[in-house]
Amino acid sequence: MVSERVERVKSGESKQHQELKGLSLEWLKAQGCRARATEVRLPLSPYRVDVAGYRNSGRMGALGETFVLECKQSRADFLRDASVEKAVAHEQAGLAEDVERLRELLGMHLPECRQWVSLFSEYDEYDFGELRHERWRRLVSRLSLLERKLADGVKFSRIARYGASNFCYLVVDEGVLKRFDEIPLGWGCLVREEECLRLERVAKRLVSADAAKLAFLERVAARR
Repeated sequence: MVSERVERVKSGESKQHQELKGLSLEWLKAQGCRARATEVRLPLSPYRVDVAGYRNSGRMGALGETFVLECKQSRADFLRDASVEKAVAHEQAGLAEDVERLRELLGMHLPECRQWVSLFSEYDEYDFGELRHERWRRLVSRLSLLERKLADGVKFSRIARYGASNFCYLVVDEGVLKRFDEIPLGWGCLVREEECLRLERVAKRLVSADAAKLAFLERVAARR
């Protein structure tokens, strides 16, 4: 039985994005996915994907293959999820050390900023909120940005690493990607051409455990 559901337009979701999701469902159908749905929460991850599909293996007792498609109508939308987790985490760790070293130096030279939470100055807290120190503000601002990226901006990287699906595809309009080497590692890419999708890059087949596949199929079916 085909499980296919196109979500009603969500608040803030554009017609363009809805059209990409509809084309994605049709593309999955052409790939042999009998179960298809939109807005599916993935197993093994905290993420919800735009479109998901399941293709039977054709062998008795064997689980099939799973697909996730993420639709991006603008470059800004793409960049929000496209950071590489390992690189962001590495930069964030180094920057956190820089911020802590500078905090200690500023604490020594600006004792008036001490909050007196602890008896010992090395364990105390300092309020540099009003401090006009260019390097401090720059480091803290960059660290805050990286922390937000680690929380919300590494979706593509984590979905592939978690093995939440066998095949992952980015679905975009022309112009969203400046270069096709921007396609996330392991992901394929489909580009809209009028009323169809052109295969720009084939996705690498990722390993996904049977338990994850079964949970995936159940969640697709639940979106009917």
